[in-house]
Amino acid sequence: MSRDNQDIQKNTLGLTQNELSAFLDQHEKTLASSEVPDREYVRWNFRTRLVQLQLHQSAGQKITLPVATRNISRNGICILHSAYIHKGTECSVLIKTDGNDPQLVPGTVKRCNHITGRIHEVGIQFEHMISTKDLLGLDPLHEAYSLERVDPTRLHGSVLIVSTSDLDRELLLMCLEDTNLAINTAETIENAVARAKRGTDLIITDYHLGEHTAPQLMESLRKEECDLSIVVLTSDKSEPTLDIIRQCGACGILSKPTNKDRLLQALAEFLHADGDGGPLYTSLSSEDAVYPLLVKFVSQISRMALNLEKALREDDQQGCMEIVRTLSGTAAPLGFPVISTLAMTVERKLAGTTPKAVNSEIRSLIIACRRIKARPAA
Repeated sequence: MSRDNQDIQKNTLGLTQNELSAFLDQHEKTLASSEVPDREYVRWNFRTRLVQLQLHQSAGQKITLPVATRNISRNGICILHSAYIHKGTECSVLIKTDGNDPQLVPGTVKRCNHITGRIHEVGIQFEHMISTKDLLGLDPLHEAYSLERVDPTRLHGSVLIVSTSDLDRELLLMCLEDTNLAINTAETIENAVARAKRGTDLIITDYHLGEHTAPQLMESLRKEECDLSIVVLTSDKSEPTLDIIRQCGACGILSKPTNKDRLLQALAEFLHADGDGGPLYTSLSSEDAVYPLLVKFVSQISRMALNLEKALREDDQQGCMEIVRTLSGTAAPLGFPVISTLAMTVERKLAGTTPKAVNSEIRSLIIACRRIKARPAA
């Protein structure tokens, strides 16, 4: 099908993008008082006028339907269709966001509810988890965490809480008392670095640490070669402050005042990758010949991500291309194939156009680079 034909193709309900948005606004307003979230993964708005839905028939044939969508999560998607689809029907959804390559994701129909007139809402569960962060370009520095609910007892590992406030430390400890985490606290940068050197999986730190700040803590950790996931607690979510936090290599933020549910979401995201924002570790073993180069690569990746973000902001095509080519050629041999794949996609699409034209792909690559950590997964 030609691009022009794709652009004018209608979904099975005949809805335009504006009509779809208006209908969903009203539909979700009606549901607001009765729909109680009971799900593990966050559903993100994904109001797309047209995706291709393949229904797999028992005889091996496939029927392709152009349908509209409502929302999406790591493990499923909600579509709108003009007829009933039986529960248990195997299917595939061709998902595409602006500038990204389409993904054909297999799944199974789990529910089909009649809403009004010809409109049916169909819930599809994916066969395998997808990365909503990569697909939608979600930024954990805007608290775009993937999990709706977190069982505290599933949280294992070690956490270091850094705050000069006794009350803040006590509040965080109370929020985490039902978990299986080993928790340490520190009141100063010096104490935090000393305890981090003894080993921890995650640091949660206030932005303001008396006369110092979280960026100064992160600089001290880098000098001691402590490469750790760090979440910053802050009441200032302005873009200048977020840029400072990004430049320091933090993996996420939590707004102050925070609450128990939000805190557990962040911990699950960055400790165990129960969402898709957890750390990325190399697939190399210490016996691999190129393993000695890994330390150098990891030490440079934060700076590369920062320079790539700067080039994107300045719409610097050459600057972006230089970094992307380096990543596409070096990341996979050093045990990070997902980085190479993202970089090669950007390199291909960036040729002959501007960085802002492929903003979502570059942003996904930056986010993935910031998830890289040196130590092997436990």
